Amino acid sequence: MTLKERYRRFKAWQLNPFDWSYDENERHHCKNCGYDFTGKFCPHCSQKAGLGKISWKSVLQSTAEVWGMGNRSMLYSLWQLIWRPGYFISDYINGKRQVSFPPVKMMIIMGVITAIIDSFFGVHELKSPPSDSSLVNQFFAWIKESPGWGWLFMTCFFTIPTWCLFRYAPRNTKHTLPQGFFITVFMAILVLLVDDLADFFGDYFYILIPLCYFYAYRQLFGYGFWGNFWRVVIMLESGFFLVLLVITIAELLTITPKSYAEEFKATGEIILCSVVPILVGMFISKKTFNRREKKKDRFA
Repeated sequence: MTLKERYRRFKAWQLNPFDWSYDENERHHCKNCGYDFTGKFCPHCSQKAGLGKISWKSVLQSTAEVWGMGNRSMLYSLWQLIWRPGYFISDYINGKRQVSFPPVKMMIIMGVITAIIDSFFGVHELKSPPSDSSLVNQFFAWIKESPGWGWLFMTCFFTIPTWCLFRYAPRNTKHTLPQGFFITVFMAILVLLVDDLADFFGDYFYILIPLCYFYAYRQLFGYGFWGNFWRVVIMLESGFFLVLLVITIAELLTITPKSYAEEFKATGEIILCSVVPILVGMFISKKTFNRREKKKDRFA
């Protein structure tokens, strides 16, 4: 098999890795409720077809389910998320919930695993910033010492820019904010995976985080290379400035600044840097969407 054929098979697997086909003529007798049926599961009690006698394989499967490695395995979901992140997320937010381990539960488990790995293999020594430093300076000091957790924190602020900039994408058009929440959860899991790699192999692995966003969003939303590239850049930049905006506002509300004029000026600059690029990106995306819809109507 040539390399080109292997790549085609890989792309076909990315688009449709799950085989739901079955022989309609093959009938099964459910050993649990006695119902005769066709398919892979009994429609009366949901027991799987073709279950045989209890074996050592059954023991291993039952034990694995305790650790989230049975049906909808966590390891299998992570494997899918690594090799086909955008398609996998798209499957989930569009109703294919059985293909994935529960995402919020998976994120919490990954967070615990990452915390354990950091405690044993983390190379960062946390240093307390000066007590008289601003919240923004303390935030940057924390980011410098714990880049993985800093990225995870910022991931929460990427939800709104993603919803705005990719609202008129060719794929998953006008996705909702609840769907955006699960997009954020899955991307947070990828951030935790990268943080684990960085603990073992070095901080330069954090460059994978923006690359993960680019790769996943291209599959998820269907833009071309450059269309996806500039939107991801604006999304990351705007999310970062939204974090600074929240921290600056918290500082204004909780700490008496040396100069209110400078603080308000800084706040205004942060708002411009976070909001204006999003609005420009939304305007361009809406124009592109309208042209795309007109072409569809013309050739319909």
